Amino acid sequence: MITVLLVLLGLIGGAPCVQDDESAPRCIQCKQVGLLPCGEHRGLDLELEHDVLYCSYVAGCETCGGTGFVDCDRCENHAAEKRDAEKRAALGKVEEGLKPLDEAMKRELRKAESEHFVLVWEIDDLKVGRKRLDAHELLHLYLARMEELYDAYTTTFGVQEPEFKQKFKLFVWSFLPDHLEASKVFCGSSAEKGVKMMGANPAYSVAGIKRFFKGDEELHRNLVHSATHLLTSHQRPSYWVGQTKGGWADEGVSHWFEDKFFGVCDNYCYQEVNTTANFKGGKWRPAVRKLVASDDAAPAASVMQKNTTILTPAEHALAFSYVDFLIAKDAAKMNTLFQRLRSKVELRDALQETFGWNVLQFEAAWKAWVLETYPTR
Repeated sequence: MITVLLVLLGLIGGAPCVQDDESAPRCIQCKQVGLLPCGEHRGLDLELEHDVLYCSYVAGCETCGGTGFVDCDRCENHAAEKRDAEKRAALGKVEEGLKPLDEAMKRELRKAESEHFVLVWEIDDLKVGRKRLDAHELLHLYLARMEELYDAYTTTFGVQEPEFKQKFKLFVWSFLPDHLEASKVFCGSSAEKGVKMMGANPAYSVAGIKRFFKGDEELHRNLVHSATHLLTSHQRPSYWVGQTKGGWADEGVSHWFEDKFFGVCDNYCYQEVNTTANFKGGKWRPAVRKLVASDDAAPAASVMQKNTTILTPAEHALAFSYVDFLIAKDAAKMNTLFQRLRSKVELRDALQETFGWNVLQFEAAWKAWVLETYPTR
């Protein structure tokens, strides 16, 4: 465990974390880390705390100041001590910013904050692979997964940090009544299944219960899909194109990242499509190729004029394929196209400006690409 901690500390600092004086005796107590786990938090995997800015499981501790670690009294490691002191100093401000969440729900919530996300996690335990993780482990795991999604999104489209003003708030509840209340408070509306607040103040609330999700993979996939919606609508200029005939763009990107991480798409955003149908088992490339080859695909001119709320399951698959095609052609140009759409530029003008196509030319190029690149099964 200490070895892993050493690696984590090194990653955070950008270089291996070792004693400042290489010739000094090796510290047996901390194994050169310079810090020791705080004794007030026995039973917690404190190595996880290095990856977050705040965690309610260790917050408020007078001994470690909420970082989970204390200085090793047998050696000196100024770099590690400096990072720990900086985190202690920042914790107060972070904690103050999270208080409204507790106040709104009238109790202290299990929560953590990372560089780009705030996650409230109220599920006690969940089996991940072959191992059952407790709430603390799951809180950190899901935050790390969301940061992985953020990195994939920004890398794919070449998005810069200043394009996001707010952190993304995610709420995962173990009881449906909590979700129904929280979705009203934090997302502005309430429904049994997942509810999102798009645009300037991005938030998503969901009840992670067996009624809706079989287990970890399904819940993870749902959060990837839904958090991508938040990313696309919050990215400057912040606006939800799904309400202004841009449903194909809104859903297409979320499905694309579902497919990237899982190789399957089965989220239709429940408030948008009231169906439990899983179109072609979520394996959409062969299905789309078949539609194109048989000339059964709905016209792009029609699909690209629909709001998110009225897309059919088959049109969700087409939307995914449109985005798949545009990313393959030029992901940076597609990012510009979406920026133009969020600026309320008409699709025909935005498409012409970025790719030099009208909708009919786009459709012809997309169909040829699908037939050339998509598998038959």
